[in-house]
Amino acid sequence: EYLKIKGGFMRVCIYLKGTEPELSFTSEEHIFPAGIGGIQKLPQGYVSHECNNAFSALELEFMRNSLIAFPRQFYGPGKRGNLSPKKATKSNVTLMSSRDAPDLIELGYISLGRPYVIPQLKIDINGTVHFISDRSFGEYKKQFKDFVKKLPKFDYKYILHEDERFGKGDFIIGYHDGKWHVALSNKALISEIDGFIEKILSQKVFENGTPQYATVQPKVHQTIQMDDRYFRTCAKIVFNYLAFTKGQEFVLNERFDPLRDWIVNGGENEFATLLARENNRFEMFSPIPFPELSHRLIITKIGTTLIGYISFYGASFETVIKLCTNFEDSFELEGYICDWQKRKEYSLNDFLNALHDKNESNLM
Repeated sequence: EYLKIKGGFMRVCIYLKGTEPELSFTSEEHIFPAGIGGIQKLPQGYVSHECNNAFSALELEFMRNSLIAFPRQFYGPGKRGNLSPKKATKSNVTLMSSRDAPDLIELGYISLGRPYVIPQLKIDINGTVHFISDRSFGEYKKQFKDFVKKLPKFDYKYILHEDERFGKGDFIIGYHDGKWHVALSNKALISEIDGFIEKILSQKVFENGTPQYATVQPKVHQTIQMDDRYFRTCAKIVFNYLAFTKGQEFVLNERFDPLRDWIVNGGENEFATLLARENNRFEMFSPIPFPELSHRLIITKIGTTLIGYISFYGASFETVIKLCTNFEDSFELEGYICDWQKRKEYSLNDFLNALHDKNESNLM
């Protein structure tokens, strides 16, 4: 009904069930998001450009603010799956403190497991000002000079970090990737920030300062948002692979409409949940040497329910997704592996066959 037209095939969005000209099909949807290393895309014509654009914001939250953010900032990959350390993923800027000196609080981020302190001014309203930054960003005086050049453009469009460990008269102004950050415990100080900036600019502090270097072991304070955006993205990945392996017509069936609507529009989550470790579906494959830190998914049928299981960075954060509950047809187990570190992806069958061939070859 949706696909056949003049002996050929019509482009139909598997999420919106719309066609041209109401929808356009100028972009392609990755099975796994490119930001966590996904390579394979669905054929052009499976997912509309409009839907693809909407999913970009969903995936951004998934990668930056969900459980996935933690391993991603330690292992990678970077933007669009880039494996170069220069393009490595960064955590959000957050507050860091020293394990040895818990009162030493600074703004910084994590990239490939290493903490970086962003350029910042730590100010005490009684008159003490410290410029703090990371040595890896360059020579001290140049960093400070660049920071001071930006100070006049501070316009109260900033990200606020509140923490009760700051003294009532202390605050931090930091700058990173085009964004200002303010950290304090006493919001009344915000109205005085302009005055301190003017003092710093007029008095030309630090011009003859001598940098002091220190190495600390930081404690990082981060929060995650565990909401339906994580689960909807997991469901989208599994549904993408179902479309990839079974075809467009298969997933356009109305039995998938409830899941489809939830992925696109959100609402009450009746479809996905984190799986307890003792119920880990991937345990059945534990003897198999899967690629280290790979993302994996399997789809299987239990009774009349079609279910997907997905895990990231090894067998971590396994999530189960109920794809539909009225599947009467037979269904063979399907699986997919994203070895993002080697930039390779495999169906489960292809991976197991290649492993078997390798073992057979080693025995000869």
